[in-house]
Amino acid sequence: MSNRDAARYARWSAGVAFAICLAVVGVYWHQRRRERANERKLSPVPAAVAEQSAGFGFSRAFEGRTIFTVRASQATQFKDEDQSLLENVVITIFGPRGDRNDSVHANQCSYQPETGSIRCQGVVQIDLRSAKSTPQKTELHLETSNILFERDSNVSTNSSVTLKFPGGEGSGQGLVYAPQSENVTLEKDVQLEMAPPRNRPRASAHITSKSLEFRRSEDVLRLAGPVRIQQDSQTLTAGMLELQLDAAMRPSHAVATGSPEIAARRARGNLSLAAEQMSADLLPNGALQKLQANDDVRGEANRSEDVDHFSAQHVQMVMNSSGMQNRPREFLAQGNVRVEANRSKSKGRLATESLRAEISASKDGHGAGITSAETLAPGNLTLIKPAENVEIRGGKLSAIFGAQNQITELHGASGVSVVRALTNKPSEKSSAQSLLAKFGADGNWRTIDEDGEVKFEQGDKSGAATTAHLVSAANQLTLSGAASVKDSLSHLQAATIQLEQATGEVHAHGNVVASFSGQKGTSAASPVTGSSEISADEMDGRPGNSANTDSSNLGHAVFSGHARMWQGSDVLQAQTIEFWQDEQRAEARGTVFGEFVEAPHKDRRGRKQQTSAPVLWQVHAPKVDYWNNLGKMEWSNGVDARSSEGTIQSQTVQLFFSRAENNQQTLERAIGTGNVRIEQNGRTGMAERGEYVARDGRFVLSGGQPTLTDAAGNTTTGHELTFFLANDSILVDSETTTKHP
Repeated sequence: MSNRDAARYARWSAGVAFAICLAVVGVYWHQRRRERANERKLSPVPAAVAEQSAGFGFSRAFEGRTIFTVRASQATQFKDEDQSLLENVVITIFGPRGDRNDSVHANQCSYQPETGSIRCQGVVQIDLRSAKSTPQKTELHLETSNILFERDSNVSTNSSVTLKFPGGEGSGQGLVYAPQSENVTLEKDVQLEMAPPRNRPRASAHITSKSLEFRRSEDVLRLAGPVRIQQDSQTLTAGMLELQLDAAMRPSHAVATGSPEIAARRARGNLSLAAEQMSADLLPNGALQKLQANDDVRGEANRSEDVDHFSAQHVQMVMNSSGMQNRPREFLAQGNVRVEANRSKSKGRLATESLRAEISASKDGHGAGITSAETLAPGNLTLIKPAENVEIRGGKLSAIFGAQNQITELHGASGVSVVRALTNKPSEKSSAQSLLAKFGADGNWRTIDEDGEVKFEQGDKSGAATTAHLVSAANQLTLSGAASVKDSLSHLQAATIQLEQATGEVHAHGNVVASFSGQKGTSAASPVTGSSEISADEMDGRPGNSANTDSSNLGHAVFSGHARMWQGSDVLQAQTIEFWQDEQRAEARGTVFGEFVEAPHKDRRGRKQQTSAPVLWQVHAPKVDYWNNLGKMEWSNGVDARSSEGTIQSQTVQLFFSRAENNQQTLERAIGTGNVRIEQNGRTGMAERGEYVARDGRFVLSGGQPTLTDAAGNTTTGHELTFFLANDSILVDSETTTKHP
């Protein structure tokens, strides 16, 4: 090989070698470049990294059922620490029954294989849904940070939490999710905002509580107190609230405990309801269907100056959920029910064991009011106003209310009673089978009508009738239908009896019959006077005014229209009879007629003569005055007195009576004055004064020029003439003149 060729070869070899070196260097550099590029694609890993993987996952099963799975897009294992760094983490929890499909999403979590715990920093999203739900349908969505998921325990965090659910959203502090029990707990500072139903024109309900627990296996949401719910102008406070949820996470039943209280502000006043426990049934559209309150239930309503109070052991309110409004429809209270209504000028109190009320929307469309109410057990209603209290009891009481929530009518049935207390007056008490009371716009009663076997009592006065009508304004009681009123001294019966309560006056109409008892004399020797019976078409009376007489007794009465008075067999008839009980005096006017039994005659030895029948005297005159306690009767203005023994005619006649041991009154003596004319057994006597003594059968003529003419025409005159029924003897006192025909 020439030197030239050798040099050329050497230069070629060197070039190839250099090219190979460049190729090797290029390949090495390219590989290093690729390695560095791959390193740049991964997060920086500390020098202590033992292993990295592009995917990571594990699951835990129990009795052949997968409880949960953990998936991550990348996992990094550290050499010196027993933990791995997981990225893009998804924890899916199926629950012990496999009916859940809950998921936990986090960007980065640390995993400790030895304990199985996972801690996720940054934003963590938790979605709770059932296995039947689609991924887009979440029951409850929670967002928080820094959670700890322990393999055999709970998902928990102390960080703040926000949540969303169908129909609302909220927040809290601290979270515990127990996969085994499936319960979710917000530990404190819970606030929820519940959206109103779509067809209900209401604001959202704002709920605050100390903690919240969602018991998923029971579909129960429990709020621990103090709990407060605010919606529009209504507020609920309670120690604890449990909400039963339906399949769509909507409340279907609620139970509030720990002294719950509902308060509502209205344009017409404020309302409140408190109890030891409350529960509510809700419709799927969110409308309230039924509300119940139990144990020591208390309610109050304030309307300007009016304040109403209510209490019971159990209360149930059924709502009317039709249309756009959710209004109360029916109210039921049981157990020691008490209602108190306070008005500016009156008060009302109701006590019963069971009360039912019907409620409807007000006519102006704002609010609701009671239309009717009834007791389902015996009730006691007390009406209080100045100077008067009225207590109404009934086996059943029912009331009708007006547009302004004021009572208009009260009905009582199954046996009723009314007690009316008046200032400075004895209480009035009455009873009947039923009653109807009507009220005015001011809430005060106007009239009370009782029907069926009415009984009445006031002080020592009592009465009975078929019906009774009591008028407040006139302070008047009317008894009708076989009415009767009696006191310690009298007994009055009539078709209708009207009692003026303020004055004590009495008015009776139709078949009036009155009985007046006698009075004992002022001394021990004075006899007891006999009782009197008086009948008439009408009677007007007033109480007595004697210091020894109860002012409630009937002391003075005027009987008019076919008046008739009798004592035993003695009878007095007139157009009008006026009677004074205090004075035991009577006055009869207008075509007066009387019939009296004469005392039996005695012989000269003082023995009673036996007669076949008692002698009756019949007397006529325009006017009569009678003193029962004196046994004296004075007839005036032209008197005609007749009997089988004789006739007395004069301007006035005084009749004197005696009373036997059996209290039977008999005519003892008759004295006529003024143009006296006596006819007896064919004899005619004339004088200014004539006296008849029944026990002796003796006539005495005196005054003027006494004259006695017999049937033969013989005339005897004298200063005083006395003749006897038993024989024809005549006693002449001085200046006797006898004329024969």
